Amino acid sequence: MSNHNNKFFNTFICFLLLWILFGYNPQSTFSANEHIDLENKLENYMLEHEGNVAGLATIVIDQGEIIYKMKGYSNIEEQHLVNENTVFEWASVSKILIWISVLQLVELGMLDLETDIETYLPNNFRSKTKFEDPITMQYLMHHTAGFDDSYTDLMIHRSTKKSSLREVLEEADIKQIFPPDEVVAYSNYSSGLAAYIVEEVSGLDYREYVRKNILEPLQMTKTAIDPEQDDNKWVKERRKEVQGYSNTLQLIEPNFYSIPMYPVGSAMGTATDLQKLLQALLAEDGAPLFKDKKTINIMFEPTLYYPEINIPRVANGLFYLPSKSQHVYGHGGNSKAFSSSFYVDRKERIGVLVLTNIKDESTFTAGIPEIIFGEYEHGENEEKVENSSQWKGIYEPARLPRHGFSRVYGLFLRSKTKQNGSHDLMVNDLKYSQLEPGIYRTEDGFSIHSLDLYSHHPQTKKMLSNMYSDLLYVPYYKHFLEWGGIILGLFAILFSLLCSIVTIFRRIWNKKHLHLLLFTQHILNLLVFTNILWIVYKASSMVSYSFLKPFLTLNFVYIVITLINSGFIIVKIKVKILSKYKKIVWIMTIIFTVILCVNILYWAFYY
Repeated sequence: MSNHNNKFFNTFICFLLLWILFGYNPQSTFSANEHIDLENKLENYMLEHEGNVAGLATIVIDQGEIIYKMKGYSNIEEQHLVNENTVFEWASVSKILIWISVLQLVELGMLDLETDIETYLPNNFRSKTKFEDPITMQYLMHHTAGFDDSYTDLMIHRSTKKSSLREVLEEADIKQIFPPDEVVAYSNYSSGLAAYIVEEVSGLDYREYVRKNILEPLQMTKTAIDPEQDDNKWVKERRKEVQGYSNTLQLIEPNFYSIPMYPVGSAMGTATDLQKLLQALLAEDGAPLFKDKKTINIMFEPTLYYPEINIPRVANGLFYLPSKSQHVYGHGGNSKAFSSSFYVDRKERIGVLVLTNIKDESTFTAGIPEIIFGEYEHGENEEKVENSSQWKGIYEPARLPRHGFSRVYGLFLRSKTKQNGSHDLMVNDLKYSQLEPGIYRTEDGFSIHSLDLYSHHPQTKKMLSNMYSDLLYVPYYKHFLEWGGIILGLFAILFSLLCSIVTIFRRIWNKKHLHLLLFTQHILNLLVFTNILWIVYKASSMVSYSFLKPFLTLNFVYIVITLINSGFIIVKIKVKILSKYKKIVWIMTIIFTVILCVNILYWAFYY
């Protein structure tokens, strides 16, 4: 009996050793090798592109293992290296705090995602809604509430007043253009409105709510969300040490702006502080952000899909990143001089954050996530490919100002789609290959920009959809008429400039009589053009809309004076005997002046 037991024991020990050698160790070694390989890829990529970086901090969490990389300078001029105390602006990555706050309140039963948001807003709140259809919190999270955008008051340099979130939302130059749940148009206003609802439901100022329910539980002591960083003096002082740069590493001056609608983009802090948020979102139970494990899992489940296609688009405010695993969600961000990205794959337990002090940066903010998560791989399908010619045309983002003078900016954001072969497309200069009907992919850009999905929309006809916005079809006649009007307006200015120079020259050298009405009109045309250029320049410099009002009013004054002056010119043409040449000049002056007035009225360059 003893001998039998001894043999059994020896057999058990041999089996245990074999399991340890072949069942456990190789798996651990393989995982370690994968981690090292990933770190090497990341390091090689950063070395390959180190000439494109000002300052960079990136953190990757892979199954609990952390890769932390810092490159470049927080201040190139003073040669300050990026370190653990370097403060970066999160920009729109700040919105993740809004959606966490919303789901915390949902978890507590204080908020419902499918209820009309009017339920949570004060009765006297000045709403921007136009349609009778209700707006739900889910629509705000999906950016489908139908609001347009505004490029004024988004960021203010040296703000002279600090308004409450409610005041900012009520004063915002925003309109509801589309019925709810019809068009995806990325909206800062929608996100800001969601943050205000957090205030109303919780009874706490949004800054206080985030500090109490997110920052303090995660011990994020080096992060501020106030537009002036008054909630964290350490961050405020450290931000003064950091500079922002263009893609060509030129210093952007000034590069620090206050964001009045602060929940949508004002958060800033160190990379190691943001790492704590990344770790919390990767945690199995979601603690300490959520009390119930179900909530953190729900947060990363898709809630919006691309139209007519079973590809995820949004998960409770977080955008789907096309990747190899196909369950990566997060957010990117751009401010006046900083760029960021923050993505999480809970199923694979991988997360990545990238922070840079470069404006509109994508080499690292888009390139690093692609390395970490892998390129998108489309599943096999048996559908026959479509003739891609049906998608030819011109498209513009739904996310645009649809009123006011800044809507002219949409002209420069339009993209042209052409057929490439019988089944593929060219969008601007990028080649898109057809994966299946309605789904096209490019290998000429990062994963974040890789998928374009086309569909038929009942109101807008053809529609192109990508990560942050739908693109609406623009009829050719409208596109050419709008550009034609702009070009004719420029010809009008050149004509007035030439006529003014000739008139002045003839007056000085030949003592020719000055036709005062005609000369006045040409000078007015040049002055109004100068004023428009000034408005565009100041708007791009992020001044407030109130600052621009006097200059916009001047354009209206120009129209009134021009109508009166043109009336006198028309009378003069009828009663005065003019040579054929002079008559043509006088008539062309009237025509070009009308063209300028039409442009000002059409593009709303007046107040």
